[in-house]
Amino acid sequence: MENSPQGNPESSPVAVAALELRIGAQTDVGKVRDQNEDRVLVFDLKRFRELSAVGTETASLRRPGVLLVVADGMGGMSGGETASQMCVENLLTLFLEKLDAPGDSGRVDAPQTLGDAVRGTNDLIYSRATADMKLRGMGTTLTAAFLEDDRMCVAQVGDSRAYLLRDGEMVQLTRDQTLLASLKEQGKLPPGGLGKRWKNMLLQAVGAQENLQVAMSETNLRTGDWMMLCSDGLHGPVEEADLAAILKGSGSPAEKAKSLTVRANENGGPDNVSVIVCEVVAAPPTAPGEPR
Repeated sequence: MENSPQGNPESSPVAVAALELRIGAQTDVGKVRDQNEDRVLVFDLKRFRELSAVGTETASLRRPGVLLVVADGMGGMSGGETASQMCVENLLTLFLEKLDAPGDSGRVDAPQTLGDAVRGTNDLIYSRATADMKLRGMGTTLTAAFLEDDRMCVAQVGDSRAYLLRDGEMVQLTRDQTLLASLKEQGKLPPGGLGKRWKNMLLQAVGAQENLQVAMSETNLRTGDWMMLCSDGLHGPVEEADLAAILKGSGSPAEKAKSLTVRANENGGPDNVSVIVCEVVAAPPTAPGEPR
C-alpha cells in the first residue's frame, strides 16, 4: 500500500502562473449516528490560520501553501472522536515543525515531510490508546493533502478518499485500504461478495497499530482543477457518478460541499459525512513590490 494511487493524472513540469485555492468544507453527523467522530482541517499555511470554509474561502498556493485533512475516527464510546481530534491536531503540529527544514532546492520534500508527520501522529495516538483501557483499539482514517505552488501531495490511511476532477473527468487518487478493496485487486472476491461486517473492515488506521504504511501520491495542479477529500460517509451512500455530477455542476466550493452532504443524508445518512471541496484558480497579479 506504499506508493500506488488509483489514478494520478500528471502534467508536464512547465512553469505556471501563481495559483489560489477556493475551498468549501462540511462535516455532519448524518442520520443514524449519535455523535460526529469525523474531523476536517483546512489550514492556510501562508497566513498561519485555520479556515472554517463553511462559506467559500480563498488561500494562496504560494509557499508554504495549504494543508487539508479529513479524518474518520473509530473505536466506540469516545475513542473515535478522540482519535480523529488527536489526528488533526498532532498532524498539523508535526507538519509545521517539519516545514522548517526545506530541501536544497528551497522546496519542501512533500512526501517525506507529510509522511513523517502522519507516522509521528500514529505513534502519539497509539501510545494514548495503549495507555488508556477506555481508548484501547481506537484509530482513525486519514486523507491529507499538502498543496504548494503547482503540486499536491496526498497521504492516505484507511478508506477516506481524495478525488481530482480535470477536464470533465473525475479520478480517484487514493486506494481504499479495506479488505473488500484488497480482495478485488487480487481477484479473490467471493462470488457472493462480502457481508457488511467484512466489507467495511479496514486493513489499517492511524493509531490502531504500532507500525503504519502510509500511501503517498503526487499530482501536478492546473487552473480549473477541482479536488475533493471525503469520508466514507459520503462516498459510501452516494454513487461515484453522482459525486462527479455535483462537482461538475454550477456553484461555489462551499455550495458543492453542502450539496454533497445533503445528498448523502438523502440517501440515508448512515454515517458521519465530511467533505472538503476545492477549486484551483489563477491568482490575481501582484503589484510591484508586493510580497508574493
